[in-house]
Amino acid sequence: MIKTLNFFVVFDVIYTERNLTKAGEVLGITQPAVSNALSRLRENFNDELFLRTSKGMAPTPVAEKW
Repeated sequence: MIKTLNFFVVFDVIYTERNLTKAGEVLGITQPAVSNALSRLRENFNDELFLRTSKGMAPTPVAEKW
């Protein structure tokens, strides 16, 4: 299980911004760092959590439950 709340902060900002680059700007970290955190969340929850669309990142049903 994830041992830090930082990943959940990243999740929340991705959910709000629907864009990894914008999420990184809000968090003050790079887009690759946001992608890395999302990858770890995906592994931990065995779900994509967000899917890329023409309008940005769309949450999956699992992500919507959070």
